[in-house]
Amino acid sequence: MQESTIDQRLDRLERTIRWQRLILGAMGLGGAAALLMALAPASPGTIDARAIRIVDASGKPRILIGAAPPTEGRQRKDAQTASIVVLGPDGADRLVLGEEPPVLVDGKTYPRIASAYGLLIHDAKGNERGGFSFLDNGRAILSLDRPGGDAVLLTANDKTGFAGLVVNYQNPLGKYAEALRMGTQADTVWLSLQDRAEGERARLAVAGKAAPKLITRPAGAPAAP
Repeated sequence: MQESTIDQRLDRLERTIRWQRLILGAMGLGGAAALLMALAPASPGTIDARAIRIVDASGKPRILIGAAPPTEGRQRKDAQTASIVVLGPDGADRLVLGEEPPVLVDGKTYPRIASAYGLLIHDAKGNERGGFSFLDNGRAILSLDRPGGDAVLLTANDKTGFAGLVVNYQNPLGKYAEALRMGTQADTVWLSLQDRAEGERARLAVAGKAAPKLITRPAGAPAAP
């Protein structure tokens, strides 16, 4: 009789231990799930941040991302636009992708003719030397710049309808002299050559179904229309 009672008690104890193990295991799984849910972002696949700064092995900022990017380690403090900025070792802008800051040429800033978004490239001193942009005034532009300004320009202008290539003479900063313009506008395609005084010296054009027309002019000719 005593042995039977002892066996019953042992059986109940084993069942109790098994249930306790199951309960503890369930509690552990529940706790792990709660922890993972707490660590997961509110929106899967999304990271919210005001700015990100990536540094090189020596701790210098080399890539800035933000709206606007951090200014620490960057030479320019005025270029607070929503963009990705790649810096040179000395903190000069070498590449800007996104909302474009004011133009930097010869160490000075100048306003753009319109707000723009795109990709800008800069020389070792941080001066703008070209880019691919769309301006809010309706121009799409792909440009290569000399130190003093635009050198070669591919453009499509929504307002005028012109699409083509423009090549400028090398001139001091702020003084532009167009040398070559070729492209289309409405039903006309043409090539125009100008001298430094901006007189049109030669023009080859085809307008609609008309025969091609070549015009040459002496020095002192008026500017291209």
